[in-house]
Amino acid sequence: MARTRGNDRPGFGYHLKVHSFRIITAILAWVLIVAAFYEKPELLTGAQRILQRGIEAIGDAIPPPWGPRIEFVFREIGGLIWLQITLVVLVLRIGLSTIAGLWRMTARRDRVLYRSEE
Repeated sequence: MARTRGNDRPGFGYHLKVHSFRIITAILAWVLIVAAFYEKPELLTGAQRILQRGIEAIGDAIPPPWGPRIEFVFREIGGLIWLQITLVVLVLRIGLSTIAGLWRMTARRDRVLYRSEE
């Protein structure tokens, strides 16, 4: 019988780390949106207006009949709130991933410098 798991596939620890990062960023995004709703609702209103203008610009740039269809889908079928949440999650993930990458790079550099000093 052939082995179903190769050595090149990530293990349980990797999957746990990836999915915990995804869950944490989704929860953090919701917390930030709720906090903005109570503390600074004008931020959400401004973001919604910017998003609507962006959707209109994309809809206007694409020739009919697809431009109006795309605009309708994103605007009328609940796209605005879910689009905002998705954008917050993406911005959080990009920001946190950048911080983690820089952290790993500096930690790796410190380990290399420490080893070369020995």
